[in-house]
Amino acid sequence: MKSSNRLTGSLSRRRLLTRAAVGATVLSAPMIIKGSLGRAHAADNVIRIMGVTTVALPDWTQFEKDTGLKVEFTPIDDAIGTFLHEVETNDAGARYDLFAAFSGPWKGLADKGYLLPVDDSKIPNWKGVSESVRTSPLIMGGEGALWSVPMVMNADSFAYFPELTGAPKAPEPVSWNLLFDNEKTKGMVALDDSFFTLQHCAAYLKFHKLAEIGNPGNLTSSECQTVSNFLIERKKAGQFRTFWVSYDEQVSLLVNGEVAAETAWEPAAKEAQAQGVAVEYAWTIEGYDKWMINAFIPKEAKDRGNLEQIYKALNWFMGGAYAAQIAILRGYVTPRSDLGKEYAVSAGWKVQDVAQIEETMVKLDKKFAHELFWNSGWPDDIESYEREMSRFKNA
Repeated sequence: MKSSNRLTGSLSRRRLLTRAAVGATVLSAPMIIKGSLGRAHAADNVIRIMGVTTVALPDWTQFEKDTGLKVEFTPIDDAIGTFLHEVETNDAGARYDLFAAFSGPWKGLADKGYLLPVDDSKIPNWKGVSESVRTSPLIMGGEGALWSVPMVMNADSFAYFPELTGAPKAPEPVSWNLLFDNEKTKGMVALDDSFFTLQHCAAYLKFHKLAEIGNPGNLTSSECQTVSNFLIERKKAGQFRTFWVSYDEQVSLLVNGEVAAETAWEPAAKEAQAQGVAVEYAWTIEGYDKWMINAFIPKEAKDRGNLEQIYKALNWFMGGAYAAQIAILRGYVTPRSDLGKEYAVSAGWKVQDVAQIEETMVKLDKKFAHELFWNSGWPDDIESYEREMSRFKNA
């Protein structure tokens, strides 16, 4: 959702999923398909998607069965700058029916006329989406306009060892204090190398009224400086051990017992757990780094004449088959995880798989309802974020 190390590191948060969850046809697809699709495309029953691979399935059979459509998925790097370049410079809207990207750029693209507003009346499954998601600033424009719909979401926090920290096991809430200001974890904390660390710390400071912070997900220049000052103070006190850049580094730090707590992507914590490590993924007191990967409709779709097909696809992405598969593949949430459980039960899925889907339902109900904080991945003052994060790391 932003231009940062988190999105452009050696193995980013979402890109890690290409290794295990994306089929060979997706991985081998060309980055760019040249030429305009034109009106003839409307008759070929193919939905062409350009998107980050987190939303892709290894097998689109159920989609094809349910919709009568086929999918051609072209993966794109998860850096927002790459996505914007394809839309604004390389005329991606002339070649694709849907974009699947981080939520942050919607306003700029909408203002410049690259997108069509989404008519949720044409997405029956949207009616059951929770209020916390419906009202997210990551999707809603002025006067209630809807410019995208979330396909995959999560509420990130941190991994920690109850035995080392003295903190209770999940789902009992624990504080981000374990990372930023705790004697028990001093010298045993790893942080995200990117500026997202500023936002995590800002949420902690805001909740406990330790600093004047407006929106932790969109800090001003002075707020970035305030957070950086706090982090530098804690760094000099010996609070932090190291920074991580990649998914593999996160897992390694946990598996090797090098930290007591670290900011982490949920799949990293789950992978460590699968290796027998007694680590927990936090339910927090202060809030979560809540993000979305959204579906956008390019303006060219209106003249192409296949909006009916596009809305059929969007409704399927809001449905149970997709929610169930994403929950098992990623442990991530869709806006209708409830339909995922219904689908899995009716299809006779294993009890443990249904239980995993139920976990995402609880997450959607509890974590996403927390006030703090929505992370667009595209803050207004990226330069201040990067400057202050650099100052903290180099202090």
